[in-house]
Amino acid sequence: MNRRTQRKSFPWRCSQCRAKEVYAAVVPYTARVNHDGRIYELEIPALEAARCRACGELVFDDHADEQISAALRSHLGLLTPDQIREALRTLGMQQKALSASLGIAEATLSRWLNGSIIQSRAMDNLLRVYFGIPAVREVLTGTNDVAGFGVPAKI
Repeated sequence: MNRRTQRKSFPWRCSQCRAKEVYAAVVPYTARVNHDGRIYELEIPALEAARCRACGELVFDDHADEQISAALRSHLGLLTPDQIREALRTLGMQQKALSASLGIAEATLSRWLNGSIIQSRAMDNLLRVYFGIPAVREVLTGTNDVAGFGVPAKI
């Protein structure tokens, strides 16, 4: 589900040169994105953005940001919001139950699902393990009370 915000009609006024010459454009773009404490350089061959015909300034809206986020998720092999939503549906789970099991705030999970933030590699790994291994779900939801699970025994 791609929740695109509705764009206002073109032309727009350019914030750089103030000309009313900003129109939709498709451009090759190199994005430098900071995620999980690292900078990633992503080549996006056909970014749909807006560009001022007078000064060349690129204007990024929600749609352009979504494309850059999708490119980062793809580059890193992270689950998409739709994949997380589908896993929740498949398991018949509510967001509240998943966030409690993972020990994260409901708002954090909501932001992953609406695409406003991208989960870290560690949380992506935890999501995959949680969704893929029933025993992990049992332990993390508390339905399988295994005392000291994951904690080495005292020697």
